[in-house]
Amino acid sequence: MQKEKIALIALVVIVVAALSVFLIAVNSDIFENLFKEKLTISEGDCADVNYIGRYASNNTIFDNSYQFVENKSGGTPLKIFVSNNTNATSPKPGYTAGMIEGFREGLIGMQEGQTKIIGPIPPEKAYGAKKLTVGAIFTTQYLAFGMNQTVEVTDYTGENLSLKWIAMENLSNFTMPQLVINNLQSSNETEMVIYPAPYYIWENSTSIINITDTNVTVITTPTKTTNLTNAVKDVRYGEKQMLIFPNATTASWNNETITVTCSPQLGTNYSFETQGSTGMINITVSIKNITGEKINVSIINDESPEPTYLEVYKTFTFNRTFVLPRLYKDIPSMYISYFYAQDMEKAGYSLDPLAGESLTFEVIVEKVYKTSQETS
Repeated sequence: MQKEKIALIALVVIVVAALSVFLIAVNSDIFENLFKEKLTISEGDCADVNYIGRYASNNTIFDNSYQFVENKSGGTPLKIFVSNNTNATSPKPGYTAGMIEGFREGLIGMQEGQTKIIGPIPPEKAYGAKKLTVGAIFTTQYLAFGMNQTVEVTDYTGENLSLKWIAMENLSNFTMPQLVINNLQSSNETEMVIYPAPYYIWENSTSIINITDTNVTVITTPTKTTNLTNAVKDVRYGEKQMLIFPNATTASWNNETITVTCSPQLGTNYSFETQGSTGMINITVSIKNITGEKINVSIINDESPEPTYLEVYKTFTFNRTFVLPRLYKDIPSMYISYFYAQDMEKAGYSLDPLAGESLTFEVIVEKVYKTSQETS
């Protein structure tokens, strides 16, 4: 009986040894992988990640990286650069840091091959706590350009935004804007914006005298009659254009109108610096001819030494009062993101459809690249 046990043990040893030799011959990486330390995601690493995103409230899938989510197959893993700076450039080409805070935090510490549920991620660490809806209030200077206006959202479809100017009662004297949004749906610039008379020559000289549900009437009282500018300034009134010249332009007014008059001397040159495409450039405006109500000038600069010729008006007369709109309707989506998104974010609102939602992510880390060690 003792001999039989010894023979059985010997047989087992032989079988195990043979199996080990077979496995090594078939795949020499198997034992290596068994004992190899798994890579762990740290700040500054890159990773290939597959995921399924769900609403925490009802477990409904809103996004995933798979082609066939039912059996988690196909598709392309998300290429992530795990960085607290979402604008950072990845050390590995093709990887992006643009992920929500809660997702990034959940990835840190995960190992290659690991599956994990990240979340629920609160809205503050997802796509924003407050979704932009009717009744949202924020401040912007991109409706009457250069003038801060507090506005309330009256309609928002995701494609178009409508706003109403509110809280005008809190305004003291202000500087009139150079242009006002009118119809951004139009392809015609003259319909897209309104160019008020050049009230903005006088800073903080305009006040509100009447408010209705749709309009605000303002009045401007000039603060000076001479020395209206330190350098040549281009102003417009409707389709008319004027150049205000230092020490050669005066203003006068009565109860109803303001008149600005330019009286430069023939042959005078006006030089000044302004910002160009490659930095500060010198510009020279020369008075070439004065006929009736028009002044003809030539303009040269460092970037374009060939002169440009321009005909401008000598005199503008315009009403002291002006009617500003309170309603800004149907602003298209391309302008919403370009002009207003940052102001909305400052007020705590998000344009993302997932704003206000708590989320969960089922994540599997397919591959980890220790780029944090390469750059440290």
